[in-house]
Amino acid sequence: MLCTCGQPNLISNAIKYSKKGTVIEVKCEILGNTARVSIQDQSIGIRPNDIEKLFERYYRVDEINAKHISGFGIGLYLSAEIIQRHDGRIWVESEIGKGSTFYFSLPLT
Repeated sequence: MLCTCGQPNLISNAIKYSKKGTVIEVKCEILGNTARVSIQDQSIGIRPNDIEKLFERYYRVDEINAKHISGFGIGLYLSAEIIQRHDGRIWVESEIGKGSTFYFSLPLT
């Protein structure tokens, strides 16, 4: 079930926004009655003012280093909608130049 709730999009984004040959780490942890998945990359990172809008429909980061990356700004929005409709949560932690970690959690019951 976890793969149908946003993980493929988060992994493909990690690949798209990271330099070739860098490590992308995917983890799944059981925390009480919740499964938490994290996808950590070594990408260009996301500015704090972009993080608050990242899961909005059609929002694309306006970053010079990301201009060559194609997309319509709906992948993270759809992932968030699916996860939230399964009573889950999605969020990101990021630092410019050091990468990002996207998380989502889903109830197990």
